[in-house]
Amino acid sequence: MRWLEQLFARRRRYSELSQSIHEHLEEKIADLMDRGMTPQEAERTARREFGNATLIEQRSREVWQWPTLESILADLRFALRQFRKAPGFTLTALLVVALGIGASVSIFTFVNAALLKPLPYQDPSRLVAVFESTTSCPECSFSYPDYQDWKRGNSVFRSFEIWEDDAYLLRSSSGVESLRVGRVSGGFFQTLGVTPVLGRLFSSADDTPAEPRTVVLPYATWQRLFGGRADIVGESITLDNNAYTVIGVLPRNFQFAPRAAELWVTIHDLGSCERDRSCRPFYGLARLKDDVSVSAALADTSAIGAQLQKQYPQSNHGQGALVTPFSDSVTGDIRPILLILLAGSVLLLLIACVNVASLLLVRAESRRREMAVRGALGASLARLTRQLVIEAALLVALSVSFGLAAAWGTVHFLAALIPGRVLRGMPFFQTIGFDHRVLFFVAAVSLVALAVCTAAPASRLSITDLLAGLANGARSSSSAWRRFGSNLVVVELALAIVLLAAAGLLGKSFYRILHVELNFNPAHLATLEIDANTGYDTAARQLALSHSLMEIGRAHV
Repeated sequence: MRWLEQLFARRRRYSELSQSIHEHLEEKIADLMDRGMTPQEAERTARREFGNATLIEQRSREVWQWPTLESILADLRFALRQFRKAPGFTLTALLVVALGIGASVSIFTFVNAALLKPLPYQDPSRLVAVFESTTSCPECSFSYPDYQDWKRGNSVFRSFEIWEDDAYLLRSSSGVESLRVGRVSGGFFQTLGVTPVLGRLFSSADDTPAEPRTVVLPYATWQRLFGGRADIVGESITLDNNAYTVIGVLPRNFQFAPRAAELWVTIHDLGSCERDRSCRPFYGLARLKDDVSVSAALADTSAIGAQLQKQYPQSNHGQGALVTPFSDSVTGDIRPILLILLAGSVLLLLIACVNVASLLLVRAESRRREMAVRGALGASLARLTRQLVIEAALLVALSVSFGLAAAWGTVHFLAALIPGRVLRGMPFFQTIGFDHRVLFFVAAVSLVALAVCTAAPASRLSITDLLAGLANGARSSSSAWRRFGSNLVVVELALAIVLLAAAGLLGKSFYRILHVELNFNPAHLATLEIDANTGYDTAARQLALSHSLMEIGRAHV
């Protein structure tokens, strides 16, 4: 810690050093005067023998090894003075770069949450989504009998489970509430590699009609409906008039993007439709064996699918297989949109940097005489370049600070605009925020902005230009500078045209989506969703419910 003490106490040390040097000089003068010299002769002789006091102070300071740091601090103070002298330039540059950085960081935060952040499962790269596939439906669900055949016949999956979404009615003392439910096979959570925070998760034994019905609570449901009680495990709740025993609670960070369920139950017993091979309500989730690739798994399941076509030509005609990485099935629809937005935001950042580089280039041209004088006084090209780099670094650092603050607010504002129904299918956006990947991205774009903002003014530094600037002052500008400035304008225009064209195409696509011909007038129309599982298990009762609802609707029109 001694170096830290030296850093903060350096001004006191420098003052003591200067005082000590002048005391020695005065002692020398007094000694010469004692020998009979006049005060003027004694001072001249002492200074000649003692040497340059200022140079001695400077060399003595270098012993403490802080000249570089002090020089950098001096450059920072000089840069701040330069910015204060030109508030219009400073505010414009800060606003432009902060806008570009804020936009790019905001979009990257969404990209990170959806595409880069690993799924909260054990070894998620080995998880795959399994579908049946036809020419009209490339990612279709499959039947329970087909699932059993695929599970027995495959040689590529360490585990193979199924799931489907449903809605159950929770009956409690406070009333009845409809909850989104995920029905899964017994080894579903073991395949994901999830560890509960309370109790246990399903096992293959829970997935049989002979065992009691069990339910696993997501963390949010545990907090909302049961107050986060630690004694919830073992308690019985009523779902669709059936008693279920709570056996465990999922961790806070668990999310299953294809189905953001509020409760998890096992398949337990199958309905009449689910026993039929033509009824396909289930989706597959599997974990690959260590030495198996996705393509090998696809080949294996395709062979099983071809065999089932021959064995069951009526129900399985044209049914193939599709195996994809689970992460792709989660983000498949949103991936191209996010990547296009990220590319647009990066182009916007480059345009902002080129704009600021142009401003810095004009400013560097107005400071040619200043740089020429500093060069004539002994400043090297490296020293002058460092000054420009520090000025650009300070400008970028301030812009990053403002840009990050704007990005933080923008991210939460945009996340709040996502409808709850849509957000249930994209739970990775529920915990969106800054993490180390976002900070690395900020560092990367900051370095790019620094490089672009430094390159333009630094290109004006050369011995020839410095001498010419000293001779001619600011009376004229070189043709090289004009060519460089013209090239910057060309680059900026090219980037702007690309960004404008992309924005136009996106706007046109969005317009077409909003104006798709529906073949009916959607004005004053509303949708109603009713969960009617209990008591409506036959087609006749479901038809009677539909007729009753239609009559009620007509009466209130």
